[in-house]
Amino acid sequence: MLFLVVLLYALFGFTFTLGKIVLFYATPFFVVASRMIIGGLILGAYLTWYHKIRCLPAKKDLGLLLQFIFFNICCFYGPRSWALQYLTTSKAALLMNLSPFFTALFAYIFLKEKITGYKALGLIIGFSGMIPVAIAQSSPEESMWGSFAYFSFPEIIFIIAVACLSYSMIVMQKLVKHRSINPVLVNTLCMLAGGSAMGILSLSLGEKMIFGDKVLFATVIGLQIIVSNILCSNLQAFLLKTYSTTFLAFASFISPLCALGYGYLLLGEVITWHFFASFFIVILGLSIFYFDDIQNGKLQHELHKP
Repeated sequence: MLFLVVLLYALFGFTFTLGKIVLFYATPFFVVASRMIIGGLILGAYLTWYHKIRCLPAKKDLGLLLQFIFFNICCFYGPRSWALQYLTTSKAALLMNLSPFFTALFAYIFLKEKITGYKALGLIIGFSGMIPVAIAQSSPEESMWGSFAYFSFPEIIFIIAVACLSYSMIVMQKLVKHRSINPVLVNTLCMLAGGSAMGILSLSLGEKMIFGDKVLFATVIGLQIIVSNILCSNLQAFLLKTYSTTFLAFASFISPLCALGYGYLLLGEVITWHFFASFFIVILGLSIFYFDDIQNGKLQHELHKP
């Protein structure tokens, strides 16, 4: 099953490139609303017609579902789409590698899980790995928003979005693992409700919505829905039944490398030493962060699961 983990993050890397391309033709919140609503309708039809699954949540699960919708769609996909207008795809994918560190912090705060010395050191090194990317020269579009402590405003927004995603994954695992809810149903409800919320936000902001070639917009967003909303979302939910959130977060280092290649080939993005410096520092932080798990054989056990 490990090849599915590699496939998941190779596809995730491609979603950054697709997310950047679609913004050439439409505004960010409208893009999120469109892909979520269409993706949700496709999944809802699949559940209803082929599996006869009732598309209504139980009352006891409503609180967790609302949390997942808010933090996953409204606080991650929306801000991520806005920030991608100004960030390179490789930088955005690299910032996503902060996810396991945020997950550990949330587990410590909300689940009272212990953070060992190795994990604390890994957290410090992992976050410091963002420094080379932060000091790299930003594009004029990114710089116009200003900065704080060397981080541009789009970078800060993106990092906050990653933190929200990390929390939403903890909520997702509670739903699919501990509440035994069909992961496709969770994603369907999340996309429909979250997409509707982003649509309302887009209308209230008066976004121009589609300002480029409508055929190209439809083509790219269709591909984005297939890759991100259908393949990635459900593959991730499926893998959460077998692997822990921390292991899947550890494997996410694959995405920046894939995004780097996609961005270079499809968008002509420039590759600098800052990316590689940040990448290897973050990987070092991740390795130290998971040292206890490696020593205890936890990750090896997960690697050998069918």
